[in-house]
Amino acid sequence: MTTFINTVRLAVVALGFGLLVSACTYEELPSADYPQQLLYMPTARNGVYTINSLPPATGTGAYRFSVNLTDKTLIVPLGVFRGGVSVDGDVAVTVTANADTLNKLITAGTLTNTLVLPADKVSLPPSVNLGSGKQSASFDLKIDLDYLRSLTVVTGQRLAVGITIASPQTTVNPRLKTTIVSLDPAILKPTPNFTTRADATTARRIVFTNTSVNAVSHSWDFGDGSPAVSDAAPAYIYPRAGTFTVTLTSTGITGSQDAAKRTLTVTIP
Repeated sequence: MTTFINTVRLAVVALGFGLLVSACTYEELPSADYPQQLLYMPTARNGVYTINSLPPATGTGAYRFSVNLTDKTLIVPLGVFRGGVSVDGDVAVTVTANADTLNKLITAGTLTNTLVLPADKVSLPPSVNLGSGKQSASFDLKIDLDYLRSLTVVTGQRLAVGITIASPQTTVNPRLKTTIVSLDPAILKPTPNFTTRADATTARRIVFTNTSVNAVSHSWDFGDGSPAVSDAAPAYIYPRAGTFTVTLTSTGITGSQDAAKRTLTVTIP
């Protein structure tokens, strides 16, 4: 009986060892069937990519455009992304202006009070390359700054351009292949404005409230011969009584060439 039990024990040990060896044996996994790569433009997600405010004054954070005064261009940063588990392989992506889609949206009333930017005022790279291992590639839309500055600004009117991506190698998401960039040209022209009030507790002290729009810097001339100040909303104590002409000069993103002035008179008793 003892011999039988020992034999069973040995058999169980041998079976367990065999299972352990089998579990530890390396078995090469078959290649996964990765989802197909899909190209898209993130800026197309909300339909229209709107530019109607100035870049952050701090120079940090997200911005929708910048201005190059040397090259005389307004620059809108855009990009191509690819989804899918794998980002292997170089992918060539063509970039073209798409006036047809834009005109259809205007005709259908989807875009109102909008004019199409002339083709010769817009610059795009003909293509961008998504290098192997890269999830995204950036490119710039450049718009002729002198053309924008020459326009007579109509309240509420927008300028727009359509940009479409395509690739002979990889599928493009049909819903995210075209970005419509809509630009409010009013942001290029500062409009200075301000109000004044006398300080109730300090004689001859005037507090200025700045209500200017599309301005990045300001210069105040208080009209009494004192040096100009660049505070956004200063308070000033006049050294003597009299009537003075206060001038606010506001400068926008295009620099001094589009600076504008606003004047008001203040009377100091």
